[in-house]
Amino acid sequence: MNKFLPFLILALILTLIPPVGSSANTTAIQLGSDVLFNQFHHLIEGKKVGLITNQTGQNSQMVSTIDMLRRDRSVHLTALFAPEHGLDGKTVAGKQVTSFVHPVYAIPVYGLSGSTRKPTPEMLKDIDILLVDLQDIGSRTYTYISTLQYAMTAAKEQGKEVMVLDRPNPLGGTIVEGPVVELPYRSFIGVDTLPLAHGMTIGELALYFNRTIGVDLTVIPMQGYTRNMIYQQTGLAWIPSSPHIPSLISVFGYMATGLGEGTPIRQGDHFTWIGAEGLDSHKYADLLNGSLLPGVIFIPENKGTAGGVRLQINDPYQFNPVKTGIYALAYAKQLQPFPMPKSTSMQISMFDKVMGTNKIALLLEQGKSPQEIVSSYEADLKKFVELRQKYLIYGNEPFIPMQPLQQKQPKQPEQPKQPEQPKPSKPAKPETPTPPQPGNNKGTTNQTKKPEPATKPIPQTPKSSEKIAYLTFDDGPSPVTPHVLDTLKAHQVKATFFIVGREVAGHEAILKRIVAEGHAVGGHSYSHNYQLVYKNMESFFADVEKGSQMIEKATGIKPTVFRYPGGSTNTVSLKYQDPKRYNKEQTVMHAIKAEAKQRGFTFIDWNITNGDARSNKYTAAQALANIKQQVKSQKEIVVLMHDSSTKSPTAQALPGIISYLKEKGYRFEVIQADRPTGSNVK
Repeated sequence: MNKFLPFLILALILTLIPPVGSSANTTAIQLGSDVLFNQFHHLIEGKKVGLITNQTGQNSQMVSTIDMLRRDRSVHLTALFAPEHGLDGKTVAGKQVTSFVHPVYAIPVYGLSGSTRKPTPEMLKDIDILLVDLQDIGSRTYTYISTLQYAMTAAKEQGKEVMVLDRPNPLGGTIVEGPVVELPYRSFIGVDTLPLAHGMTIGELALYFNRTIGVDLTVIPMQGYTRNMIYQQTGLAWIPSSPHIPSLISVFGYMATGLGEGTPIRQGDHFTWIGAEGLDSHKYADLLNGSLLPGVIFIPENKGTAGGVRLQINDPYQFNPVKTGIYALAYAKQLQPFPMPKSTSMQISMFDKVMGTNKIALLLEQGKSPQEIVSSYEADLKKFVELRQKYLIYGNEPFIPMQPLQQKQPKQPEQPKQPEQPKPSKPAKPETPTPPQPGNNKGTTNQTKKPEPATKPIPQTPKSSEKIAYLTFDDGPSPVTPHVLDTLKAHQVKATFFIVGREVAGHEAILKRIVAEGHAVGGHSYSHNYQLVYKNMESFFADVEKGSQMIEKATGIKPTVFRYPGGSTNTVSLKYQDPKRYNKEQTVMHAIKAEAKQRGFTFIDWNITNGDARSNKYTAAQALANIKQQVKSQKEIVVLMHDSSTKSPTAQALPGIISYLKEKGYRFEVIQADRPTGSNVK
């Protein structure tokens, strides 16, 4: 029996180790590392991989990316790279992170802090692709993003690919605050034109950095993440990112208490206290509390002979770390005047490096109020907000990754000019489609007859060699829909419109035109309110039914195909489902899908998207480029687009998209319940 014991132990261990890419996700979001192994694993197969990571590089199931790669026999992990604080995150700030051969993995671990911040050619020679999996904390001065920028620059110089596995910005993506780095004040804590709080994920930052670097870059986005989500909403456990950031309280306090470098003002207790020798704690607390800064209360507290305040952050959603930090500096300077450190032509002071400019020090020296200091950088901040817009991945709806986000530098400059080529807007026949729909509102009998032509182009069963494209438009009708219809008519192409019921009132004529011109109409709920539709199964179908009634009332046709808000694989429903009835194993989506099957509903997802759900600030050229990036040689494609009021660039891109798909050999069809497409499930 004893001789079989080792084999039994080994068998038990193997059953406990999840296979690559199969970890079940119980969090509100999936991280870039989850998405890489679950969806886009082919991108690293057969490659020699170098990984920049540390103790934070774990997936949503707390399995380290190092271990995932080590178990993966299709990948060769050849080197590890550690940022400031080392591979285990325990090296104190400012201390050199040394390079060594890993005692277990027998591969080199290169330190990227201290004298060697940028990977050398020698470090990169044995890799094909450089993976980055690091948890940032949302501050420009936190050096993990600086290591990313240096590594991207080195990879560009050595002809290596870079892949960034995206992670949340713990502070969320809506607070963008602080002075913006000026060129003379760039440093390792200010590597690019960024304010102190940039409001971007590490993946978005990589896209932003790449505008000046031009490396072959891939970002693996998160699933289910939204722009306004703070870390507490993700369901992820916080892994201390460095010795002084043990908790989320420290993350939020980092910029509020840590901006006084080079002055008597210091932080304490892992960025939860701020003060200085001889400062009157009570007067300091009164000034700060009197400023009514959102989301925080200041408790007077002495530390020995130092006076100061402890931050009690009572609303992290409203709390603005940088603005709080500016007020804390300005009021401390008022109570206890001290000289400000000054930069010279020979040396930039650490205070100015933190601020990215010498202007804040000068304003503090002049005794300016915190309000005046904040307003001094507002113009630069506005320019940055506009500049960063095109690099943002996530919007207000949970993001669903359909493709990795890739920047292949040589190809991109050519793409923007292509939408202009077909120039279908010249046929200017917007007036001609209107005859079938007279302007009276009440002609319901007429309208019920009009849909008949729409059923004529019943799609025949495709031949095995045939390629079919289904163009779909969500969230309408809207003022953009007629422009979409004009283009479809000019190109003699049919499409499917998934209608939000609440948008029907006032747009009935547009709906009638959709049906009269032979397009298909599907349901997309009445409210499109995730909180309402995903509370429970009954709420979902009541909302869908209400939307269907609105569509039927306007067109005489009841929809037979539908699209789930957020898609059938959404994770946002977990956030809103009734916890008394559902849990992470038995979810509201399971219940809805089972009931939909019983009722014979046909729900349609998509496998191609033009990316217009990510943001309202995008261009027609970007929408076309997104389509081109995803269309390979698929037999059937369902293309997701939107025709809500903010989606004009989608209508502008449509001629180019249609022409491109025709060149690729696609025939266009409408979606019908009796012949569901191969893309019902993403």
